[in-house]
Amino acid sequence: MHLSNISYIKKTIVFKQAIYIVGTRRTSFGTFGGKLKDYTAIDLQEAANRVIGNVCRTSTYAIYLARHAALRIGVPIHVPALNVNRLCGSVFQPVINGGQEIQLGESNIILCDGAESMSQAPYTVRNTRFGTKLGVD
Repeated sequence: MHLSNISYIKKTIVFKQAIYIVGTRRTSFGTFGGKLKDYTAIDLQEAANRVIGNVCRTSTYAIYLARHAALRIGVPIHVPALNVNRLCGSVFQPVINGGQEIQLGESNIILCDGAESMSQAPYTVRNTRFGTKLGVD
């Protein structure tokens, strides 16, 4: 089948349920290698979380940051948790996902967040596994 034979139907979806952001909070920013360098992304969580944007997995439990952060603050384990990674968009993607869940009727309340600890991100030195040569080949 050729792409020219495919007809596209444009649909407009109108959601009737309003979504409200009832509170926001921004935690402080630290400097690279500064006073917050010994804290993991989970340590820096003080608010309840359900959808968390995160790029750098800087600890062994950060692979499922949303679940671990939620459990740490007492959210029951049966409540769903979701990590998202959209690089620079990771800060806003949890809000988008949360809004979609509300519009689809999957949830009534969503707690959205983002977390990073860049001071704990691994320092990568490329091409060193098998050694490197000095100078230019």
